[in-house]
Amino acid sequence: MTRVKTMVALAAALGLAAVVATGARAEDQKQWWPFSAEDWSTGSAQAIDYVPLQEKASKKWHLCAVVPHLKDSWWVAINYGEVMEARRLGVKLTVFQAGGYTELNKQISQYDDCVALGVDAILSSVISEEGLNRKIEEGRDKGIIQVSVGNPVYHGPVHGKVFADQELMGYISGKAMVDYYSSRDAVRAVAFPGPQGSGWAESFDQGFQKAIEGSNIDLLESKYGDTGKSVQMKLVEDSLQAYDEIDLLWGVAVMAEVAPGAIEEAGLADRIKVMATYANQGMLDAVTKGDVLGAVTQSPVTEGRIGVDLAVRILEGKEFMKEVHPVPVPITQENIKSLDLTRAFAPRDYQPVYSVD
Repeated sequence: MTRVKTMVALAAALGLAAVVATGARAEDQKQWWPFSAEDWSTGSAQAIDYVPLQEKASKKWHLCAVVPHLKDSWWVAINYGEVMEARRLGVKLTVFQAGGYTELNKQISQYDDCVALGVDAILSSVISEEGLNRKIEEGRDKGIIQVSVGNPVYHGPVHGKVFADQELMGYISGKAMVDYYSSRDAVRAVAFPGPQGSGWAESFDQGFQKAIEGSNIDLLESKYGDTGKSVQMKLVEDSLQAYDEIDLLWGVAVMAEVAPGAIEEAGLADRIKVMATYANQGMLDAVTKGDVLGAVTQSPVTEGRIGVDLAVRILEGKEFMKEVHPVPVPITQENIKSLDLTRAFAPRDYQPVYSVD
């Protein structure tokens, strides 16, 4: 399957009906495979059904995970996936969270903490690829297996990686907006791609801009910022004050959570629509209420699981895929009943876990 064909097929499938979240909690160790993904190990996409190791690891390997933060449900889902897979495979896991995308220096220090623990593998969810690459190289030189999870690492010296194609997700959600507004003469939009310098935010924005190129959607500005709720709320409020006429707010799921309140307070609920380029649990609730038009999920729980599986495969000298991309899944009223949302979201009552012994 080519990347272009994937874009076209998924963009065509994305609907804008309200999502109805099932809210059902699955067993923590429910079989999560086979999982639809793409193997990019050779530099081009090969459609696969990912199946993890079926037996426990041969020894209690020690894995260490560093993540940007655990303050929204997307990263809690990554944590849940890593924790559940570590338990399933019988390995040890230590987790460090930096506290936000402004805390690169803290993440670098936490990476050093992983090395100091004498771990066998490090799962890096980078705040910045450029900012952490030197540390990843140092860790690899020490014989520590390097796997990137969730946030993209395009050029870093990792042994394996798992992340969704953010440009594709931006394109899918952008194309949905082009179709939604096809009968309008002109649409004014503001984009909220995420934290500048993260890499994935820029990819989201590039995909969105490709989708709306030549359409009736005019992008007024791309406003970058941390994915904390207070930051995204401030960006939304600034946009509502800066521009007299806005029709669409597009961007990260946290923005989609907080924007409806600001829009309503400004008395613009009848005019401005909101679209998220990825899904977290809070955003899904907003879609259910009709506050958000739609979303695409990249299944972060399963990304976390695959990251742990890749690390154990490499440590055990077993066959592994160097680069795995979950296939972005449009969430619509038509397909919601057939989707297994336990692959995307942690149970609602799950609290982040920092250590698996």
